[in-house]
Amino acid sequence: MSQSNNYQPRTLQGFNDYFANDVRIREYTKNLFRTSFQKYGFEPLETPALEFSELMLGQSGEEAEKQYYRFRDNGDRDVMLKFEVMISMCRAIAQSYNEIVFPYKRYQIQNVWRAEKVQKGRYREFTQMDADILGTESMLADAEIIQMGIEVIKMLGFEDFSARISNRKFLEGLAQYYKIDKSKYYGFFMTIDKLEKVGKDAVIAELVERRDIETQIANDSINTLVKGSEINDFKETIRFFESTLGQTEIGEEALSEISQIIDYLFSVGIDSKYYKFDPTIARGLASYTGPVWEFTVYDGGVGSIAGGGRYDKAIEKYIGKNIPATGISFGLERISDIIKSRNMYNPQNDLKVLVTVFSEDVKSKSIEVANELRNKDIPTMLYPEIAKLEKQFKYADRKNIPYVIVIGPDELSSNTVQLKDMLNRTQNQMDLENLYKTVSSN
Repeated sequence: MSQSNNYQPRTLQGFNDYFANDVRIREYTKNLFRTSFQKYGFEPLETPALEFSELMLGQSGEEAEKQYYRFRDNGDRDVMLKFEVMISMCRAIAQSYNEIVFPYKRYQIQNVWRAEKVQKGRYREFTQMDADILGTESMLADAEIIQMGIEVIKMLGFEDFSARISNRKFLEGLAQYYKIDKSKYYGFFMTIDKLEKVGKDAVIAELVERRDIETQIANDSINTLVKGSEINDFKETIRFFESTLGQTEIGEEALSEISQIIDYLFSVGIDSKYYKFDPTIARGLASYTGPVWEFTVYDGGVGSIAGGGRYDKAIEKYIGKNIPATGISFGLERISDIIKSRNMYNPQNDLKVLVTVFSEDVKSKSIEVANELRNKDIPTMLYPEIAKLEKQFKYADRKNIPYVIVIGPDELSSNTVQLKDMLNRTQNQMDLENLYKTVSSN
């Protein structure tokens, strides 16, 4: 393909290329999650990158809809790139409802696209790693997902973190208790979700100025929320809120659900430093209906690396049947960036051996040895051209290939090879049988 001489190669902002070491870190991270998901009985699902826009509209909330990659395709269809895997999963479940055995546990590791503000750890194309349980209202499902999240975060190497657990019903109870109009609930929830970022005064100001909530009500509700969140003991926190929003039916239900989750985590022996009731958590998506949670890493000020919650009404619109559901989502890029920056995983080159090509006379032997190594499942590269050995050794060194095989005229006549250990800078002559044993054992 010809192109102008003044063309400057570039990527779109928020989109990335990933070369070998980054790919290895990403694969390592995905494999940890895949192992954990499967351990808890989740099975894989994949859905298309492109969906009809009507699938997503009204599902993700007012802020999210500003970030859609939405367009009309060549068939004049209103389509968009997948904003999140959860809603595509709901569509797939609705289409295959009669073939699915419920409760249904699925995990999904796929790319999504959001035209959001690019910043460290946030991109416009990224990979979600989701796990969901559909077909049960039991809090055991929510608690199990939180347990699994704690486990996989520890597997990644984090220690100073916490699952911060709340409930959308809790916030609805708070709104009811302070007699906030139901039409203002969603805005109330979304503003509360900013509490940690912007602080109490800014949240109260937004409730009054943007959400049209009376000043006294905004002050009282946020002060109650903040005071309760500052109590460290879980049972004391519950008692505090029982005297306010617990007086409403929905608030009482929320406190009961949170207590069931905490009781489960205690019963399976999870250290209480890894979870807490945090009533300021709201989560952004409009589809959440019950318990919600975020996983926050405190070490180094990393912040939130995952979130999830219960969304009992999301699938009903597609099939006319209520299918309760709960799930969690991790962002691969954010976690991989942290792992890379902190050297939490040292990616190794999969390639184990470089077979040099010394001359035309011995080329066929080099090909034979490389092929035999591959037949023995040893990752091997055959240098693709005849070149000075110094150049081939330098290539192996730069690519971190641990072994280099040299076959010259003398080795060809004696049916041996020279095996150079690039790490120890040693070189030994050996027959082919010992070569295969040596390389296989290291």
